[in-house]
Amino acid sequence: GGAYYSDASLNLVDSIYNNRNSIHVVNVLNNGAINGLPDDAVIECSAVIGSWGAKPLAVGELSNNIKGLLHQVKAYEQLTIEAAVEGNYDKALMALTNNPLVPDIGRAKAILDELLAVNAPYLPQFKLTAL
Repeated sequence: GGAYYSDASLNLVDSIYNNRNSIHVVNVLNNGAINGLPDDAVIECSAVIGSWGAKPLAVGELSNNIKGLLHQVKAYEQLTIEAAVEGNYDKALMALTNNPLVPDIGRAKAILDELLAVNAPYLPQFKLTAL
């Protein structure tokens, strides 16, 4: 983590252990915090943390410009998970193409091919014949 990440981590553990019900930024299931996202989507948001767990603070309805980016990123994440589980090169390429930080399919293919080549021992589910 970055600077002071250990402080944030210890404060989180303290909130859980001592049931402080304090607010922390964590990754949690959406559970209705953001309208229009599935309840089982993982989001990073402010949540009340206690010994009982984490409850995300309601965000409600997002503006259309934010909603579009959020759905694009969630599509990227979901396709990445499916590609990893299935070892599906085409889904992995589609995932990277959906990533808003990847400018075009040519760059996505270059990133994916290098990632698969360098990490081949750790990704046996991928058929490397696509490279």
